[in-house]
Amino acid sequence: MPENHIATIGKFSVGKGKPVLVQTMYDSPIPHSPKEQDALLRRLGTLNAMGCDIIRFSYPSDDDHQAFSFLCKHSPMPVVADIHFDYKLALAAIECGCQKIRINPGNIGSRWKVDEVVKSAKDHGIAIRIGLNSGSLPKGSEPMHLLMVHSALEYLAWFEQAGFTNSVVSLKASDVETTYQANLLFSEQSGYPLHLGVTEAGSVVSSVTRSTWTLGRLLNQGIGNTIRISITGDIETEVQAGVELLRTLNMRTGGIRIVSCPRCGRHSFDSQGFLQSVEKDLLTIDKDLTVAIMGCQVNGPGEASHADIAITGIGKSVFLYEKGVLSKEVTVEGAKQALLEAVSNAK
Repeated sequence: MPENHIATIGKFSVGKGKPVLVQTMYDSPIPHSPKEQDALLRRLGTLNAMGCDIIRFSYPSDDDHQAFSFLCKHSPMPVVADIHFDYKLALAAIECGCQKIRINPGNIGSRWKVDEVVKSAKDHGIAIRIGLNSGSLPKGSEPMHLLMVHSALEYLAWFEQAGFTNSVVSLKASDVETTYQANLLFSEQSGYPLHLGVTEAGSVVSSVTRSTWTLGRLLNQGIGNTIRISITGDIETEVQAGVELLRTLNMRTGGIRIVSCPRCGRHSFDSQGFLQSVEKDLLTIDKDLTVAIMGCQVNGPGEASHADIAITGIGKSVFLYEKGVLSKEVTVEGAKQALLEAVSNAK
């Protein structure tokens, strides 16, 4: 068995035997104005409440130095700087106070430049993720998954020669089988933590499908320590999908579990619209509860009896259930407030 390595990312220990963490990447440039920075910190707080553990930002220019320093200091979760091509940007991001940097040593340049980044990370006590995507690898004749693994092992050897072991590796491709085979093979040859993801996976449906199939199989074998569900869409959806995957695999507990019915021709209450209006609020509540949202008389009362809190619409009436017992009838307009109050008061 390969030697087990534990990486430290801010307050988190990452590796075998530690909880699997959810990560996303911020979808806009780093804001510079105080008003925009306050809005960013509020958004990060919401992501953190939804279950996001680590946030990654692009650091493309030293023009962002002051704003990024502020972000690293005030973020509610560890901040990762994403660096490409210029080793000086990696050194600057480390000086800003980030807890981890992501680099591809193959596009940073000469070996001495990589060594400078590793030395600085070691001096500052932060982690490095060796991020290898199928589109940015050295040229080689071997199959893609082998090239990814062999490149990662070579870069890790560079780091170890510099006395650095606070490393995480990611091996991502848009092809799910390449991603799966690369991570499976790497886990057989190295005990360094793995960040899992399928890169460029598309919109919500395609990304969640591809990512669940690939990451689920790996996680179920004990492979993978942090994850990102990469979606062409809202990063809040990325976090929701990542958390839900871990809950489905019984790797994370707590938080609201939502049970809701698909809308059909029998519906007399717009469960679909109601869920959209209340879902974000529910996902930021740290209570281990099941909440059911049902739209007709067929499954509504039955599901309500199994949920901690439930809203069921029948005809023009909407009913609130608590612990399977009918609590009260509410109006359609007042249903959201009634549900959130019931969840807030639940023990």
